[in-house]
Amino acid sequence: MPITGQGWELLVARQAVQQNGSKPRTYGTYQVFLNGAAVPALSGGMCESVGPGDNAHENNGKRIEAGRYPLWTQFGRYRSIGYSNNTTDAGADPMPGLRLEGTNQRTAILIHPAHPPSLYLSSIGCFNPTNPVDADENMNFWDSRGRVIALIDHLRGFAPSAFSHEVITRIPSAFIVVDGEPMAAAPARPHPLATVSEPDSLPLSKSAAIACANWLMTNFGAGIRAAVVGKPYRASHLCAIVCQETAYKWLKWTATMDPATIVQRCVFDASGDYPGTSRSAFPVNTAAFRGRFGDAFTDMLIEEANITRRLQGWTDRPWVYKGYGIFQYDLQHVTTDRDFFEHKRWYDFEQCMAKVCQELDDKLAGAGGDLWLAIQRYNGSGPRAEQYARNVRVFNGYCATVTGD
Repeated sequence: MPITGQGWELLVARQAVQQNGSKPRTYGTYQVFLNGAAVPALSGGMCESVGPGDNAHENNGKRIEAGRYPLWTQFGRYRSIGYSNNTTDAGADPMPGLRLEGTNQRTAILIHPAHPPSLYLSSIGCFNPTNPVDADENMNFWDSRGRVIALIDHLRGFAPSAFSHEVITRIPSAFIVVDGEPMAAAPARPHPLATVSEPDSLPLSKSAAIACANWLMTNFGAGIRAAVVGKPYRASHLCAIVCQETAYKWLKWTATMDPATIVQRCVFDASGDYPGTSRSAFPVNTAAFRGRFGDAFTDMLIEEANITRRLQGWTDRPWVYKGYGIFQYDLQHVTTDRDFFEHKRWYDFEQCMAKVCQELDDKLAGAGGDLWLAIQRYNGSGPRAEQYARNVRVFNGYCATVTGD
């Protein structure tokens, strides 16, 4: 069913029925169009109940029929205005939502987030926006919530008068267009980086990874939750990257050191200076850094590295280390982001997290939205980067038991 190319149109193109054990759902894609032009930021996946579509019988638990439906604001547990700003507790009421009308005997058909406890599908006829998911994957509340809010915000800009009062109101010239009635099941498609067994290359055990995630969420959970709102990656992914990057170094310090000190002391990676290692990115070694940035900056970074070396029982070395912060922001960025390194911004967890999110966002754009390819590219390219992504994927599963993603 084509869009008309006039006004604000949300096209949902149903693709197949996904099945994970006893749990089924309809899966498709969504794209917003404004006067026929696609809005790139407003697209993704969409989950619904299974079919066949049925508007003739109320409360039947099926998806609605394919068709064109006007959009309205909504109030109640799901709201278009005044929804909860709680970014700590997943599923805190009221949640954001929009309303469909013209659905015959079906009532309260909404666009709203997937939410606990049923993150595979949170619907008996409604629409749950999501990042792309395979048949064996749950949706993420924070991602889904961010997508609904993005739709509401865009509609508010398109038709502000509809959002001027907390009363259900027709949003003029705004429609959802639902296309397709698929009934065939789609099997889960393993990602190319998926692994069925625990890689030998993991730097942490499962129990240590869970301890890492617990420490991160206890000390920095609110900030982590806020950072991933509306993002394809989740709190579990950020925790998993820390497991791979630095936790094997600092986890043993948690018994005797406070969180702030641990974050400060995440200065690792002597590549290019440590015997038998090499490095292609600038600086290839300490001499290259000193030649470009001078003695004061160089000697300060050497001392930061040596403070961390002493904690590990090692003697001082005249080396500039290359990884800074709990997510290991690489020193190659000093050419465009000198302030971060010169003023020790890695001492601040929030600033470290802003850097990893910025890098992941950049890598996602270049990877066409493929999260695991973006995580691979966060580490670089080639077989080692591929193994890095496999490790993070395993750690993500462990960390998700803590974060609830």
